[in-house]
Amino acid sequence: MEEQETKAELIRSGLSSREARIRIMRMRPECWPALEDVVASSLRRRLADEDLAGPWAALTLGELDRLALCGRWPGASDGITLVQRNYALPADLVRQLRTASWRVSEKPLAELYERGLVGSGKKLSEEQRRVRDELARQLHPPARIIRQALAAYPPALPE
Repeated sequence: MEEQETKAELIRSGLSSREARIRIMRMRPECWPALEDVVASSLRRRLADEDLAGPWAALTLGELDRLALCGRWPGASDGITLVQRNYALPADLVRQLRTASWRVSEKPLAELYERGLVGSGKKLSEEQRRVRDELARQLHPPARIIRQALAAYPPALPE
C-alpha cells in the first residue's frame, strides 16, 4: 500500500507513470523489505507471544508426516477466502511455526478425529457441525498464525 501511495504521489507531482515506477524501483531495496522478510519478522513476534512461545516438545517423525499432508485443517472457513501463499522462510522459523501450531492444536484436533467429525464427504448433523466448528476455532493452523502475525505485528514503515 505504501508503494502504491508513493507512486500516486509521484504522478501527482508531475512524473509519468513510467518515471514513477522507475523511481520506486530505485527506492525498493532501501524502503520496502522483501515480503518474506516482512512475514518472518511479524511471525517471529507472534511466535514469541505467551500462547505460542512454548517450550514445546519436538515434533515426532509421525507428526511431521501428518503435517506434510496437503489439505485444509478441519473447520469452517469463518468467511476467510483461502488463497495459497508461498513464503521462503528460514527453516528454523518454519520448524518453530509448525511445532507451535501442532502443539497448540493437538487436543482439539485429536477430539475432532475421536468424535469422527472430520473427513471428506462426511454428512454431519447441525449439532455435529456446531461441535466441529467450536473445536476448529481452537485450532491454530500455520496459515492462521501467519495471518494473526501480520495483523498484530505489521511491518514498521521505513524512516
